[in-house]
Amino acid sequence: MKKAFICYVDMDGVLNLFESDKNARINMWNPGYFINIPAREGISDLLKRINQESYVVILSKVINRIGVTKEKSLWLKENIAQDAYSDIIYVPYDRSKSDYMYSYYPSMLIDDNEANIAECEKKGCHGIFLSDIKISQKYENAKNMDDIWKFYQKLIKNL
Repeated sequence: MKKAFICYVDMDGVLNLFESDKNARINMWNPGYFINIPAREGISDLLKRINQESYVVILSKVINRIGVTKEKSLWLKENIAQDAYSDIIYVPYDRSKSDYMYSYYPSMLIDDNEANIAECEKKGCHGIFLSDIKISQKYENAKNMDDIWKFYQKLIKNL
């Protein structure tokens, strides 16, 4: 039986290596861009472990370009095991991810954007910062999948 806990996971920069392209913010406007971003090593296996115990929900912002949600869905199908997540929520780019989360429900957000974590924290969500190029001064930093697993274990231990 799964625990009453949700692990929200950002897509661009967490599931995939979005920032490996120095021009990602420009190139993302090109049709087909999101299909070819490299996957983060080990993320699918980690999410499968978490999804066996809790609920993994992919929470991804989408720019206002035709085909982005389809591209991201195809990318997920190709790179992340189907049993590694329970749901996907696509958030319009001009909205807060926290608007799409359960308020004050036991949860965590894995994200590479501190602003997203700060917004979600206001609703009682715990945040972990995962980035290959930045370090957070405010939130727990993850350098690899083991760091995320330890943070997750620490949170669910207190349920």
